[in-house]
Amino acid sequence: MLKKLPSVLIFLSAITTLVIAFKQTTQTSHTLGPQVDPIQLNHSWQTFGTTSWQVSKLKPSDAQTRVYAEEVFYQNQNKTSTFKAPYIIKDDAEQQYVLQSRFGSTRNDDTITLKQTVVIHSFAKTAQGENRILKTEQITYNTLTGLLSSPVYTEIIQPNATISGIGFEANTETGDYRFLSHVKTYYQPEPSQTNGTEKSH
Repeated sequence: MLKKLPSVLIFLSAITTLVIAFKQTTQTSHTLGPQVDPIQLNHSWQTFGTTSWQVSKLKPSDAQTRVYAEEVFYQNQNKTSTFKAPYIIKDDAEQQYVLQSRFGSTRNDDTITLKQTVVIHSFAKTAQGENRILKTEQITYNTLTGLLSSPVYTEIIQPNATISGIGFEANTETGDYRFLSHVKTYYQPEPSQTNGTEKSH
């Protein structure tokens, strides 16, 4: 089942922000001063209960991202990280995106995997927009290939319809996505009203 993916493309910006935040923190840890001894350690840094902000330089009031995590452990040697309870809020002029999961990890600073109760909300700020939710137990995003994938049950909830299946793939370059098996679409049309009386079909 192949469909276009305008909403999930936007969801990815929140995931990408988390990867960028890890990279920026790593770069900051390397630029503490010219006298820092370059001896490699088994671990690079760790943080607990931290929040970081990313604000648009051109329009600081229109776009910003907040990234919170209970725990983050990062290793320079193999460029991997693990984190607990990431919670990301991304705001722009038209939408707000909220991404959360219980656990996650990054590999080579370019692939991020979220696990356990992964939920991505898209809230519209304009009358033309639609609220959407993506739910799954595991999802992986590769920032180099632009591929978003999940091997498990995934569902996309949008106004009046829910699409679900086992196995999910999305190409963020083309905007196409598909569910791999057990695909179901549930339509729930809004009830029409005439003179205050609800019609059922």
